[in-house]
Amino acid sequence: MAPEQRPDQLTLAAFLLLVLLAGGNAVGIDVVAGELDAFWAATARFAASGLIFAILMAALRVPVPRGGALTGALLYGLIGFGAAFGIAFVAIPMTGAGTGQLLLGLVPLLTLLLAPLHGIETFRLRPMLGSLVALVGVAVLTLDRLTLDIPLEGIGLALAAALCLAEAGVVVKMTPRAHPVATNAVGMLTGALMLAVISVVAGDRWSIPVQQDTWLAMAYLVLAGSVAVFWLFVFVINRWTASAASFEFLLIPIATIPASVLITHEVVTPVMLLGGIVILAGVYLGVLAPGAKGVGASQAPAESSAK
Repeated sequence: MAPEQRPDQLTLAAFLLLVLLAGGNAVGIDVVAGELDAFWAATARFAASGLIFAILMAALRVPVPRGGALTGALLYGLIGFGAAFGIAFVAIPMTGAGTGQLLLGLVPLLTLLLAPLHGIETFRLRPMLGSLVALVGVAVLTLDRLTLDIPLEGIGLALAAALCLAEAGVVVKMTPRAHPVATNAVGMLTGALMLAVISVVAGDRWSIPVQQDTWLAMAYLVLAGSVAVFWLFVFVINRWTASAASFEFLLIPIATIPASVLITHEVVTPVMLLGGIVILAGVYLGVLAPGAKGVGASQAPAESSAK
């Protein structure tokens, strides 16, 4: 098995921390949405996070990406932040949170198809089966929030958002490696600019939060949910494979439960526990089981001269 097919302990620890921190994002977004318009909130979140990454670049003396690394970072921002979040904030009100979460759970399946098409991995059946099992778990976990009366455009937009998220991960993997801080600084500021344009077109009101809960939620979204999460995301995807890293989207619904219990006082039901167990089984089958060749051989991109 190629070295990148199996995560070392540091990569696996970073992956698990990424999932844990990302689990609080859904609750944070829900709190912020109570006061701020969606596209403006996303613009402010990623603009602030991008500026923090830019400051870290200066403090750590990380060079600005050049050539292919710069192009990849720009595409990562346009697709993974601008397009994905721009589409998702239109789709989720149409599909409902539960169904939207289920449709976004298709990201690993889409990544498993896109990565071989881009020539960076080989197709494997086992991770495909694992992702399908985990997706069933997501359906069980969100059963009480699933709705069937969904307009086709809502489903189409949610699938488009999932496709953008999957492609963003593949783009990062294909790009000549730059420092994760630099990749995220360029990507987030690019995505924030795109979201700002969308916000203006949508007629959002650009306002400063006045509620303490909104400030706390935004602080979490910026520091933990963006700076930490996407630093870890680029770190993990550079050391593992795009398809394996994409399984985070199947684990995040589990990580959201503790935050929902603590903040919104959601009640954990036996059905939710069953869904969580099925998700874990699917992820284990797909990428973590001993001897699993579920994340086909990955072709490592060349190191960037700007690293």
